[in-house]
Amino acid sequence: MFDSNTRIAVEQLAATATVGNFPSPRLGWSASAGGVLAGQIEGRDITGGATASGTLSWLPVYERPSRPFVALTATLGGSFVRAPADDAMMHSWWAFDLRGGVTVGKTFAERWVPYAAARGFGGLAFWEHAGAAVSGGDRYHVTLGAGLIVRLPRSVDVTAEVMPLGERSAALGATLHI
Repeated sequence: MFDSNTRIAVEQLAATATVGNFPSPRLGWSASAGGVLAGQIEGRDITGGATASGTLSWLPVYERPSRPFVALTATLGGSFVRAPADDAMMHSWWAFDLRGGVTVGKTFAERWVPYAAARGFGGLAFWEHAGAAVSGGDRYHVTLGAGLIVRLPRSVDVTAEVMPLGERSAALGATLHI
């Protein structure tokens, strides 16, 4: 939401690569970078862009046979794209946010890990609208949903996540543990 009367619809499809390290079972970090492959701002096609983020993860409640795990995360991220604004000129969209999250999940049969997740965030986006530079943020500042991790042989995990409430998103991923 950029002001009380201006809402700017944004959709992005991005592909990212992530590297990370978990020096202990409870604490880790990761860094992601990627490209924005497609999307729209105010119904106009994005012509490309980039995304980057860094995350710290902490596992305050370790999973046991009779209880789920609880993970906390803090992420700082940003994205940049180019698209025509309402003046038909190409402009840059910059967006940055800081988000905190909580994930609760349970492992079944040593392979299936369903989880629920909630994240809160704040940040700014910068754009050109009605001939003026504007800034604003997401109207929800939260996202809620669920996911599933499937642990495959050869140290590969496949993840699917859907966040349908608040900021909406869907993600598919594959992880190779080295």
